[in-house]
Amino acid sequence: MKNRQTALKEKYDVVIVGSGPAGASTAMALSGQGFQTLILEKKKLPRHKMCSGMLFPSALRFISGIFGDIPQDIYSRPLSVKGVRSYMDMDSPFVEMAFSRRNRETDGISVKRSGLDKWLCSRSDAALVDLCSFKSCMKQGDEILLRVAMNGHEFEVRTNYLVGADGTLSRVRRTLFPGFDRGLGLFFNYEEWYAGKIDLEPGWLHAFYDEKLTGCFGGVFLKDGRIVVTNGCGQGKPVKEYFDVFCGYLQERHSLVIDETVANYGCVVHDMPAVDNFLTGKENVFLVGEAGGFNRCAEGITSALITGKAAGESILKSIQTGESASEIYLVAVKQEIERCKKAYGFMEKNLGVNPFTRSSNSPGWS
Repeated sequence: MKNRQTALKEKYDVVIVGSGPAGASTAMALSGQGFQTLILEKKKLPRHKMCSGMLFPSALRFISGIFGDIPQDIYSRPLSVKGVRSYMDMDSPFVEMAFSRRNRETDGISVKRSGLDKWLCSRSDAALVDLCSFKSCMKQGDEILLRVAMNGHEFEVRTNYLVGADGTLSRVRRTLFPGFDRGLGLFFNYEEWYAGKIDLEPGWLHAFYDEKLTGCFGGVFLKDGRIVVTNGCGQGKPVKEYFDVFCGYLQERHSLVIDETVANYGCVVHDMPAVDNFLTGKENVFLVGEAGGFNRCAEGITSALITGKAAGESILKSIQTGESASEIYLVAVKQEIERCKKAYGFMEKNLGVNPFTRSSNSPGWS
């Protein structure tokens, strides 16, 4: 990776915590402007990300326009992503939302997230240090003093701007707003990859919303010769027990045959966008992507790219005009906030349920 480094400088103009699409998009917006920009990643790159890796048309357009053509070695098979099929209960037919039927959209594509994130970061001129964890930060005059850990040691790094692109359980968010996370609804996700067979059609994200099956929500997709099954439950529900129930249903109704369990993963998601609880940052600190609550109802890559770019552009505009960077950013992301809210509203209107709140327009849901 051309911009990977193994050592830290004492001072950067901008530090970005997190090397996903949100962080990469911030770095890309600042690229070529003469900034000393650093991306910190706590894991070794390339790293696995629990994500379908399905780029919806909106994300694909953004990447093509800003970053360029995605290298083919990042493609997954099947490549084409046609849309989402939603199964509301065990007995009803699915509701199909095909990209080709919405505003004449083309299909999306499926990619390997580990390769995508690495490639996105490499497109900017930002320095990148992996295996380096953000620990804390504090204001020190006009600068922000960070404490980071690498190779078993802690270091201090100074910066003018800090971007939290560190996901659902953002440490940047928890440091700057220590009481905020206590009010979040958290959902624990579990996922297994199988060698085997299933009668669900490739090229679709199959989403299941019957609580009796999944605990809250579930998903199935086919990727690179594997069947991927995932489910999520709110706090206090046994996610693995529901996962086993869900797999039993897939075996009975969709002819799932498991020859081998290849891998399993877990992660946590929050309910911030589902309950209109966004947090954009303060002063010279920005929260982008999932760290700020940006997600279009289970599709987070588009929001991550858009808000990451908005943070970088807000820094540039603040320097040029002297206006508050955080206030510029708040205005810049208002449209994306509305798009996220609209996505959950669309789900309630067309499918009858918001799975993160279980508020419903359908009398069949309680």
